[in-house]
Amino acid sequence: MSKKFKITSLAVLAFILGISCWAYIELLGNPFKQNDAEQQVTTYLIKQRGYSPEQLIEVQVTYSSKSSEAPYGASVTFADEPEAKYQYIIFNNREIKQYSHNSDHPKHEEPMVR
Repeated sequence: MSKKFKITSLAVLAFILGISCWAYIELLGNPFKQNDAEQQVTTYLIKQRGYSPEQLIEVQVTYSSKSSEAPYGASVTFADEPEAKYQYIIFNNREIKQYSHNSDHPKHEEPMVR
């Protein structure tokens, strides 16, 4: 094999690897930030909104690549309203706001962001 062929092969391989990493991050999100979103929303609800850990059945991470201002968030289910989901978003400045909910009688409604 010639030296030129080896260099070209390495360049193509590096390009493909770079595109693959970019696609993973764009399509699936950064898993470290996603895991961090769950903890941030849980901490917000406990420390700033006064909920106990027992009141939170599930905090599930959601990811939105459409918003550059608030790319991460979480869906929350409360123990006293297990059929409902409340969506919270995390802004780049770490501010957390309720975005929406699917409850007919929202017990945990906050001023929402649209």
